[in-house]
Amino acid sequence: MGESGCGKSTLALSMIGLLPSPPAKVLEGSIVYKGTDLVKLKPKDLRSYRGTEIAMIFQEPLTSLNPVYKVGSQMAEAILIRESRSAGLDAADPEAIEDLHKPVRKKSKPVKPKRKLTPELRKEAMEALKLVRIADPEQVLERYPFELSGGMRQRVMIAMALSQRPKLLVADEPTTALDVTTQAQVLKLMKELITEVNTSIMLITHDLAVASQVADRVVVMYAGDVVEDAGVYDLFSKPLHPYTKGLLSCIPTGSKDDTKLMPIPGSVPDLVHPPVGCRYADRCPSAMDICRTKPPKLRDVGSGHKVSCFLYGE
Repeated sequence: MGESGCGKSTLALSMIGLLPSPPAKVLEGSIVYKGTDLVKLKPKDLRSYRGTEIAMIFQEPLTSLNPVYKVGSQMAEAILIRESRSAGLDAADPEAIEDLHKPVRKKSKPVKPKRKLTPELRKEAMEALKLVRIADPEQVLERYPFELSGGMRQRVMIAMALSQRPKLLVADEPTTALDVTTQAQVLKLMKELITEVNTSIMLITHDLAVASQVADRVVVMYAGDVVEDAGVYDLFSKPLHPYTKGLLSCIPTGSKDDTKLMPIPGSVPDLVHPPVGCRYADRCPSAMDICRTKPPKLRDVGSGHKVSCFLYGE
Protein backbone atom coordinates (compact mmCIF):
# COMPACT_ATOMS: atom_id res chain seq x y z
CA MET A 1 0.00 0.00 0.00
CA GLY A 2 1.02 3.62 -0.43
CA GLU A 3 -0.17 6.94 -1.77
CA SER A 4 -0.80 7.64 -5.45
CA GLY A 5 2.39 7.80 -7.49
CA CYS A 6 4.56 5.78 -5.09
CA GLY A 7 5.19 3.00 -7.60
CA LYS A 8 2.63 0.32 -6.70
CA SER A 9 1.23 -0.18 -10.20
CA THR A 10 4.66 0.25 -11.80
CA LEU A 11 5.96 -2.61 -9.68
CA ALA A 12 3.01 -4.84 -10.61
CA LEU A 13 3.34 -4.11 -14.35
CA SER A 14 7.08 -4.80 -14.12
CA MET A 15 6.36 -8.27 -12.74
CA ILE A 16 4.64 -9.38 -15.93
CA GLY A 17 6.55 -7.20 -18.38
CA LEU A 18 3.75 -4.82 -19.35
CA LEU A 19 5.69 -1.57 -19.05
CA PRO A 20 6.52 -0.28 -22.55
CA SER A 21 10.25 -0.34 -23.29
CA PRO A 22 11.30 2.30 -24.20
CA PRO A 23 10.89 4.42 -22.13
CA ALA A 24 10.96 1.87 -19.28
CA LYS A 25 14.17 -0.06 -18.65
CA VAL A 26 15.61 -2.19 -15.86
CA LEU A 27 18.59 -0.57 -14.16
CA GLU A 28 19.05 -2.97 -11.26
CA GLY A 29 17.26 -5.43 -9.00
CA SER A 30 15.36 -8.65 -9.52
CA ILE A 31 11.81 -10.04 -9.42
CA VAL A 32 12.06 -13.64 -8.26
CA TYR A 33 9.06 -15.92 -8.75
CA LYS A 34 9.41 -19.57 -7.70
CA GLY A 35 13.17 -19.30 -8.00
CA THR A 36 13.12 -17.67 -11.46
CA ASP A 37 14.23 -14.06 -11.98
CA LEU A 38 11.51 -12.67 -14.26
CA VAL A 39 13.64 -9.64 -15.11
CA LYS A 40 16.22 -11.81 -16.89
CA LEU A 41 13.70 -13.70 -19.03
CA LYS A 42 13.35 -13.05 -22.74
CA PRO A 43 9.94 -11.63 -23.79
CA LYS A 44 8.92 -14.98 -25.31
CA ASP A 45 9.74 -16.85 -22.09
CA LEU A 46 8.01 -14.24 -19.92
CA ARG A 47 4.79 -14.77 -21.87
CA SER A 48 4.61 -18.29 -20.47
CA TYR A 49 4.20 -16.74 -16.99
CA ARG A 50 1.91 -13.85 -17.93
CA GLY A 51 -1.73 -14.83 -17.61
CA THR A 52 -1.07 -18.44 -16.68
CA GLU A 53 1.18 -18.34 -13.61
CA ILE A 54 0.59 -14.64 -12.85
CA ALA A 55 -2.67 -12.90 -13.80
CA MET A 56 -3.64 -9.29 -13.24
CA ILE A 57 -6.86 -7.41 -12.53
CA PHE A 58 -6.57 -3.78 -13.60
CA GLN A 59 -7.98 -0.69 -11.91
CA GLU A 60 -10.88 0.15 -14.21
CA PRO A 61 -12.76 -2.82 -15.67
CA LEU A 62 -14.71 -0.72 -18.18
CA THR A 63 -11.49 0.28 -19.96
CA SER A 64 -9.95 -3.19 -19.56
CA LEU A 65 -12.85 -5.00 -21.24
CA ASN A 66 -13.37 -4.52 -24.98
CA PRO A 67 -16.66 -2.58 -25.38
CA VAL A 68 -17.59 -4.08 -28.78
CA TYR A 69 -17.34 -7.78 -27.85
CA LYS A 70 -19.65 -9.74 -25.61
CA VAL A 71 -18.42 -11.00 -22.26
CA GLY A 72 -18.63 -14.61 -23.43
CA SER A 73 -16.32 -14.18 -26.42
CA GLN A 74 -13.77 -12.29 -24.33
CA MET A 75 -13.75 -14.99 -21.66
CA ALA A 76 -13.47 -17.68 -24.33
CA GLU A 77 -10.45 -15.93 -25.81
CA ALA A 78 -8.71 -16.00 -22.42
CA ILE A 79 -9.42 -19.73 -22.11
CA LEU A 80 -8.15 -20.43 -25.65
CA ILE A 81 -4.90 -18.60 -24.90
CA ARG A 82 -4.44 -20.60 -21.70
CA GLU A 83 -5.04 -23.88 -23.51
CA SER A 84 -2.58 -22.91 -26.25
CA ARG A 85 0.15 -22.11 -23.75
CA SER A 86 -0.54 -25.36 -21.89
CA ALA A 87 0.06 -27.14 -25.19
CA GLY A 88 3.41 -25.40 -25.55
CA LEU A 89 2.28 -22.89 -28.20
CA ASP A 90 3.31 -19.24 -28.04
CA ALA A 91 -0.11 -17.96 -29.08
CA ALA A 92 -3.63 -19.21 -29.67
CA ASP A 93 -4.98 -20.01 -33.12
CA PRO A 94 -5.74 -16.54 -34.57
CA GLU A 95 -8.58 -17.88 -36.70
CA ALA A 96 -10.29 -19.41 -33.67
CA ILE A 97 -10.11 -16.08 -31.83
CA GLU A 98 -11.23 -14.15 -34.90
CA ASP A 99 -14.27 -16.42 -35.25
CA LEU A 100 -15.22 -15.77 -31.62
CA HIS A 101 -15.38 -12.04 -32.24
CA LYS A 102 -16.69 -12.01 -35.81
CA PRO A 103 -19.48 -9.40 -35.98
CA VAL A 104 -22.92 -10.17 -37.38
CA ARG A 105 -23.28 -8.74 -40.91
CA LYS A 106 -26.16 -8.36 -43.31
CA LYS A 107 -27.16 -11.56 -45.06
CA SER A 108 -26.85 -9.87 -48.46
CA LYS A 109 -23.07 -9.89 -48.08
CA PRO A 110 -21.32 -13.24 -48.36
CA VAL A 111 -19.40 -13.84 -45.18
CA LYS A 112 -17.98 -16.76 -43.29
CA PRO A 113 -20.61 -17.94 -40.77
CA LYS A 114 -20.05 -16.63 -37.26
CA ARG A 115 -18.81 -19.32 -34.92
CA LYS A 116 -20.60 -19.52 -31.59
CA LEU A 117 -18.99 -20.51 -28.34
CA THR A 118 -18.39 -24.24 -28.23
CA PRO A 119 -20.23 -26.08 -25.46
CA GLU A 120 -16.88 -26.71 -23.74
CA LEU A 121 -15.86 -23.03 -23.79
CA ARG A 122 -19.31 -21.90 -22.68
CA LYS A 123 -19.34 -24.37 -19.80
CA GLU A 124 -15.91 -23.29 -18.54
CA ALA A 125 -16.77 -19.59 -18.86
CA MET A 126 -20.00 -20.15 -16.90
CA GLU A 127 -18.13 -22.02 -14.17
CA ALA A 128 -15.70 -19.11 -13.85
CA LEU A 129 -18.61 -16.64 -13.52
CA LYS A 130 -20.29 -18.84 -10.91
CA LEU A 131 -17.04 -18.87 -8.96
CA VAL A 132 -17.23 -15.08 -8.57
CA ARG A 133 -20.85 -15.32 -7.34
CA ILE A 134 -22.62 -14.20 -10.53
CA ALA A 135 -26.13 -15.62 -10.23
CA ASP A 136 -27.09 -15.58 -13.93
CA PRO A 137 -23.88 -16.46 -15.80
CA GLU A 138 -25.67 -17.50 -18.98
CA GLN A 139 -27.20 -14.05 -19.41
CA VAL A 140 -23.97 -12.26 -18.52
CA LEU A 141 -22.09 -14.17 -21.24
CA GLU A 142 -24.40 -12.61 -23.84
CA ARG A 143 -24.02 -9.05 -22.58
CA TYR A 144 -21.64 -6.28 -23.55
CA PRO A 145 -19.51 -4.65 -20.82
CA PHE A 146 -21.48 -1.39 -20.88
CA GLU A 147 -24.63 -3.33 -20.00
CA LEU A 148 -23.15 -4.40 -16.65
CA SER A 149 -22.72 -2.47 -13.42
CA GLY A 150 -19.26 -1.54 -12.11
CA GLY A 151 -19.29 -4.33 -9.54
CA MET A 152 -20.44 -6.88 -12.13
CA ARG A 153 -17.70 -5.81 -14.57
CA GLN A 154 -15.12 -6.20 -11.83
CA ARG A 155 -16.40 -9.71 -11.13
CA VAL A 156 -16.11 -10.53 -14.84
CA MET A 157 -12.49 -9.31 -14.80
CA ILE A 158 -11.75 -11.52 -11.78
CA ALA A 159 -13.44 -14.46 -13.50
CA MET A 160 -11.37 -13.93 -16.66
CA ALA A 161 -8.19 -13.85 -14.60
CA LEU A 162 -9.18 -16.98 -12.68
CA SER A 163 -10.02 -18.80 -15.93
CA GLN A 164 -6.28 -18.69 -16.63
CA ARG A 165 -5.81 -20.68 -13.39
CA PRO A 166 -2.98 -18.49 -12.05
CA LYS A 167 -0.98 -19.21 -8.92
CA LEU A 168 -0.62 -15.48 -8.23
CA LEU A 169 -3.40 -12.96 -8.86
CA VAL A 170 -2.30 -9.31 -8.89
CA ALA A 171 -5.23 -7.00 -8.12
CA ASP A 172 -4.45 -3.35 -8.87
CA GLU A 173 -6.90 -1.35 -6.72
CA PRO A 174 -9.88 -3.55 -7.72
CA THR A 175 -12.34 -1.51 -5.64
CA THR A 176 -11.56 1.86 -7.27
CA ALA A 177 -14.70 3.74 -8.38
CA LEU A 178 -17.01 1.23 -6.66
CA ASP A 179 -19.52 2.21 -4.00
CA VAL A 180 -18.90 1.10 -0.42
CA THR A 181 -21.33 -1.83 -0.51
CA THR A 182 -19.90 -3.20 -3.77
CA GLN A 183 -16.36 -2.70 -2.43
CA ALA A 184 -17.18 -4.87 0.56
CA GLN A 185 -18.64 -7.57 -1.70
CA VAL A 186 -15.58 -7.64 -3.98
CA LEU A 187 -13.16 -7.77 -1.03
CA LYS A 188 -15.15 -10.55 0.64
CA LEU A 189 -15.10 -12.46 -2.63
CA MET A 190 -11.33 -12.13 -2.99
CA LYS A 191 -10.74 -13.42 0.54
CA GLU A 192 -12.91 -16.45 -0.19
CA LEU A 193 -11.16 -17.15 -3.51
CA ILE A 194 -7.75 -17.47 -1.83
CA THR A 195 -8.83 -20.74 -0.24
CA GLU A 196 -11.35 -21.88 -2.86
CA VAL A 197 -9.04 -21.81 -5.89
CA ASN A 198 -5.73 -22.13 -4.00
CA THR A 199 -4.19 -18.93 -5.31
CA SER A 200 -2.28 -16.07 -3.70
CA ILE A 201 -3.44 -12.48 -4.16
CA MET A 202 -1.18 -9.45 -4.28
CA LEU A 203 -3.51 -6.52 -3.58
CA ILE A 204 -2.46 -2.99 -4.50
CA THR A 205 -4.27 -0.26 -2.60
CA HIS A 206 -3.92 3.17 -1.04
CA ASP A 207 -6.81 2.44 1.31
CA LEU A 208 -5.61 1.48 4.80
CA ALA A 209 -9.01 0.01 5.70
CA VAL A 210 -8.90 -2.32 2.69
CA ALA A 211 -5.40 -3.50 3.60
CA SER A 212 -6.41 -4.19 7.20
CA GLN A 213 -9.44 -6.26 6.12
CA VAL A 214 -7.88 -8.40 3.41
CA ALA A 215 -4.12 -8.74 3.88
CA ASP A 216 -2.01 -11.22 5.80
CA ARG A 217 1.13 -9.19 5.16
CA VAL A 218 1.49 -5.51 4.22
CA VAL A 219 4.30 -3.79 2.33
CA VAL A 220 4.29 0.01 2.61
CA MET A 221 5.83 2.00 -0.26
CA TYR A 222 6.87 5.64 -0.38
CA ALA A 223 8.31 7.48 -3.41
CA GLY A 224 9.33 4.26 -5.13
CA ASP A 225 10.92 2.60 -2.08
CA VAL A 226 9.68 -0.06 0.34
CA VAL A 227 9.77 1.55 3.80
CA GLU A 228 8.07 -1.14 5.91
CA ASP A 229 7.11 -4.79 5.54
CA ALA A 230 5.24 -6.68 8.26
CA GLY A 231 2.32 -8.90 9.15
CA VAL A 232 -0.95 -7.01 9.07
CA TYR A 233 -1.47 -7.14 12.86
CA ASP A 234 2.07 -5.98 13.64
CA LEU A 235 1.91 -3.16 11.13
CA PHE A 236 -1.34 -1.67 12.42
CA SER A 237 -0.65 -2.24 16.13
CA LYS A 238 3.10 -1.45 16.16
CA PRO A 239 4.03 0.68 13.12
CA LEU A 240 7.74 1.53 13.06
CA HIS A 241 8.45 3.77 10.10
CA PRO A 242 7.52 7.48 10.56
CA TYR A 243 5.66 7.41 7.23
CA THR A 244 3.50 4.45 8.30
CA LYS A 245 2.80 6.21 11.60
CA GLY A 246 1.87 9.33 9.65
CA LEU A 247 -0.58 7.40 7.48
CA LEU A 248 -2.27 5.83 10.50
CA SER A 249 -2.54 9.20 12.26
CA CYS A 250 -4.64 10.45 9.32
CA ILE A 251 -7.41 7.89 9.92
CA PRO A 252 -10.53 9.27 11.67
CA THR A 253 -11.27 7.21 14.79
CA GLY A 254 -14.98 7.99 14.96
CA SER A 255 -14.76 8.86 18.67
CA LYS A 256 -16.24 11.98 20.23
CA ASP A 257 -13.02 13.33 21.69
CA ASP A 258 -11.39 16.51 20.40
CA THR A 259 -8.33 14.77 18.93
CA LYS A 260 -7.48 16.36 15.59
CA LEU A 261 -6.21 14.48 12.58
CA MET A 262 -2.48 14.90 12.01
CA PRO A 263 -1.84 15.24 8.26
CA ILE A 264 1.66 14.58 6.93
CA PRO A 265 3.34 17.94 6.15
CA GLY A 266 5.09 18.71 2.86
CA SER A 267 4.78 16.88 -0.45
CA VAL A 268 6.24 13.88 -2.27
CA PRO A 269 9.77 14.48 -3.65
CA ASP A 270 10.56 14.77 -7.35
CA LEU A 271 11.22 11.20 -8.46
CA VAL A 272 13.06 12.36 -11.59
CA HIS A 273 15.66 13.87 -9.26
CA PRO A 274 15.12 12.05 -5.94
CA PRO A 275 16.89 13.06 -2.71
CA VAL A 276 20.32 11.58 -1.99
CA GLY A 277 19.34 10.15 1.40
CA CYS A 278 16.02 8.96 2.75
CA ARG A 279 13.22 10.08 0.46
CA TYR A 280 10.96 10.81 3.43
CA ALA A 281 13.53 12.93 5.31
CA ASP A 282 12.08 16.35 4.42
CA ARG A 283 8.67 15.36 5.80
CA CYS A 284 9.86 13.26 8.74
CA PRO A 285 9.59 14.66 12.32
CA SER A 286 12.41 12.32 13.42
CA ALA A 287 14.88 13.07 10.62
CA MET A 288 18.61 13.12 11.52
CA ASP A 289 21.65 14.40 9.62
CA ILE A 290 22.44 10.93 8.26
CA CYS A 291 18.93 10.72 6.77
CA ARG A 292 19.81 13.46 4.26
CA THR A 293 23.14 12.03 3.17
CA LYS A 294 22.66 8.25 3.03
CA PRO A 295 19.70 6.07 1.96
CA PRO A 296 18.58 3.60 4.67
CA LYS A 297 18.42 -0.13 3.98
CA LEU A 298 15.45 -2.37 4.63
CA ARG A 299 16.36 -4.45 7.69
CA ASP A 300 14.64 -7.09 9.80
CA VAL A 301 14.13 -5.79 13.34
CA GLY A 302 12.59 -9.00 14.64
CA SER A 303 9.75 -11.44 13.95
CA GLY A 304 9.92 -10.75 10.23
CA HIS A 305 9.10 -7.06 10.74
CA LYS A 306 11.25 -5.07 8.28
CA VAL A 307 11.75 -1.32 8.23
CA SER A 308 13.89 1.10 6.26
CA CYS A 309 14.83 3.74 8.82
CA PHE A 310 18.00 4.88 10.66
CA LEU A 311 16.02 5.03 13.91
CA TYR A 312 16.51 1.26 14.08
CA GLY A 313 20.20 1.10 13.21
CA GLU A 314 22.42 1.49 10.19
